[in-house]
Amino acid sequence: MGATTVAGPGAAKYQHGRVLSDTQIDEAAALREKGWSLARIAQRFEARGLKVSQSAIAWQLLRVGADLPAHRRGPIPAPRHCMRSGYPVRHFTPEEDAQLLALEAEGRRNGEIAKALGRRENSIRGRLMTLARRQARAEDVA
Repeated sequence: MGATTVAGPGAAKYQHGRVLSDTQIDEAAALREKGWSLARIAQRFEARGLKVSQSAIAWQLLRVGADLPAHRRGPIPAPRHCMRSGYPVRHFTPEEDAQLLALEAEGRRNGEIAKALGRRENSIRGRLMTLARRQARAEDVA
């Protein structure tokens, strides 16, 4: 599919199905790194006529590696049992994380890793980004 034009300040081209343009993602990342909450970032876009969910913003920020300043970060939350769209969410175990990282180090593609772990490719992509963020945070502390 072709690109679609976004109207408004900082308008740019974006892929079909993506709500935020690259320019808007960069803006959200800068605001997050200044300490803005996801809700506040979503409200800023909504004030400009762009309705975007906090979870969509969180995914894009995870994808580009944007994070809160160190003084605003809380501890990593313990896995909780929850449902998404009527299905139980399966959290990654430490063993799955180790296997995921080993397969990635071998150069396996996300689709191959997903099949090996019995998960969706998008779940693998998100987990790799989460683990990378945790590693970056650990390096910041060291």
